[in-house]
Amino acid sequence: MSVPHNLLRKAGALALVGALAAALAACSSDASSTSADSADSADYGDITVQLDWLKNHEFAGVFDADDAGYFSDEGFGTVTLTAGGSGGVSAATALTSGQAWIAFGGVADVAAANEEGADLRIVATTYQKNPYTLVSATSDPIDSPQDLIGKTIAIADASKTSWEAFLAANDIDEDQIDVVPYGDAESDLKLGTIDGFMGYGDGGAQLRADGFGAQEFLLADYGLTYGAEAVIVTADTLKNEPEKIEAFLTAYAHGWYDAFQDSDYALDLVVNDYGKDQNWDKTQLELSWTQQSKLILTDESKANGIGTVSDQALANNISALALVGYDTTAEDTFDTSLIADVYATHPEWILGADFSE
Repeated sequence: MSVPHNLLRKAGALALVGALAAALAACSSDASSTSADSADSADYGDITVQLDWLKNHEFAGVFDADDAGYFSDEGFGTVTLTAGGSGGVSAATALTSGQAWIAFGGVADVAAANEEGADLRIVATTYQKNPYTLVSATSDPIDSPQDLIGKTIAIADASKTSWEAFLAANDIDEDQIDVVPYGDAESDLKLGTIDGFMGYGDGGAQLRADGFGAQEFLLADYGLTYGAEAVIVTADTLKNEPEKIEAFLTAYAHGWYDAFQDSDYALDLVVNDYGKDQNWDKTQLELSWTQQSKLILTDESKANGIGTVSDQALANNISALALVGYDTTAEDTFDTSLIADVYATHPEWILGADFSE
């Protein structure tokens, strides 16, 4: 009889606890009294986490952490994961209104909110590369930014800021392209009523799965260098509750490590549990996971840990934000010290340069 993955993991954790208890019993009582882990005594209570999209593969590491009990291990009570998407609440609104304690959102969205008076900080970025793609048909390919001139491209309203940054990075005037509403962009591309569309994450994977010749390039490879799926808190929370944030990031990092060790189980959690009401097709999510992995697993994140942001990446983020007029600094937008501390404490969760799924 096979044993469910989560039970195996929890059984392993119990075995580890037993081994640690035996080792501690062999030590002096004085040593035992001073070696308790701080998480054992932490009581951070219940929290609400605002997601920036529907409950899908983009948050698989968070679902894995919740399922495995990692948030509980770090001192949290109930962790409520609130879906975003159409009609959902943005990270900035959720945080500034007190609807959520921590949130996921876009880097540009944080810069925009701060410019309007919010005081938010990014403490980690799951997507090291920007997920936006430019999808076109292989029969009439758009291979580079300059190929866009004179084309009809579908853009969603939510993507407008990133689209403008991309055009600015490539010295293309908006008037040189016929931009139309996103609508049902995949169908429109098949019908030939548009030449391409700005996609998110999985690009043309589903079109190819349906037998249509589609290709894409990442806008990140052409100047759109800010990350995505950022973990966001208010500056006040960062100032007053750094230990609590680090506890959250510890569970987050552990969950993402597990998700990449067993992506099949992580996607099962999305389909059968956390995103069950969305009726996801696992085969389609597997296509999205393959594309997403390229965004999360870069040379830097493999070397430093998922969610970390290198000095060069910080500079790239700020440069890209400047393209659309956000005059900010790394210090006013990011604080990556806590996620770095997590991996300094838990280097075993760093996947390493040789990791491949």
